[in-house]
Amino acid sequence: MIFISGMLRQNPKSIHLPKNNHFMAKQNIAIIAGGDSGEYGISIKSGSVVNEMLDKVKYNTYLIQIKGSNWFFESDGEQYQIDKNDFSLLIDKTKIHFDCVFCAIHGTPGENGKLPAYFEMLDIPCTSSDSLVSALTFNKNYCNRVVSTYGVPIAKSIHLFKNAYYSVDEILESLTLPVFVKPNAGGSSVGMSKVKKEDELDAAIKLAFDEDDEVLIEEFILGRELTCATMDSKDDMIVFPICEIKSKKEFFDYEAKYNPALAEEIVPANIPEELEILIMQTTAMLYRKLNCKGVVRVDYIYSEHNDTLYFIEINTVPGLTKESIVPKMASEMGISLTELFGMMVENALESK
Repeated sequence: MIFISGMLRQNPKSIHLPKNNHFMAKQNIAIIAGGDSGEYGISIKSGSVVNEMLDKVKYNTYLIQIKGSNWFFESDGEQYQIDKNDFSLLIDKTKIHFDCVFCAIHGTPGENGKLPAYFEMLDIPCTSSDSLVSALTFNKNYCNRVVSTYGVPIAKSIHLFKNAYYSVDEILESLTLPVFVKPNAGGSSVGMSKVKKEDELDAAIKLAFDEDDEVLIEEFILGRELTCATMDSKDDMIVFPICEIKSKKEFFDYEAKYNPALAEEIVPANIPEELEILIMQTTAMLYRKLNCKGVVRVDYIYSEHNDTLYFIEINTVPGLTKESIVPKMASEMGISLTELFGMMVENALESK
């Protein structure tokens, strides 16, 4: 085992799983999935995998689908509506209360702090970060500004608001092409474009505004795309093996993220040990400084030109399908999905 800045990094294939003190009675676990963003379909897949893989000997699991004001559990073709007053279910005259919520909603309202705030008011433990952390990290521009205060390099950028004045000429006076244009709050690269020519910029901005009321324009950084995940367990901080992403498209867009033929995800990344340690240290530091909870994945670009690691974004509800990056990282460490999801639930229960 290797200690990094006072935190324990587990060697692949060797990990101490947290002891469980909640197995005396089966816990009722609500797995929330869906949401109101372009990541709805992926969220449903993530939630379905969590529902399938959580240990049914230890937990009663309920996949709760959320879309707008329609929150429901479906069983045998019948839908049972959630009582939003206390987030409970009434099934066959039996009222079911939940011991923990497993958040599998990528985007709004799960990853941006809205639902975490609701569960905080109800005093129901949740597997993801709290409402303040979720809101901050989901806003790419504000998160970048905070991360930069900790000495982590970020790309040069401009932040736009819908219906506010902007000028393509003024933008290009501050930023050098190519640039990435993306919704300021969003994931899975929905609404994101890489712009190489001046006459493409306005259309890209309008596309991003279709997904969000704020847009972030960032200078392109040529380099290797690397990502690292971490989580607290009962006794240790677990830092997962680093993944390198090699997209066969112009960039790692929505299609490439969910079509294995369009991108290569290499776990563990073939990188120098010094870079590996830097990424793991930075990820663990940001997790602590931002007060994250649950499993968090941090994305970076490493520029070999100037030997600099740039922060790109932090994902507080990363994909959890069997094809997603974090499950691949866990598998490399010998952690099954059942163990991973169980640790996330137990950590949430322990934190109450």
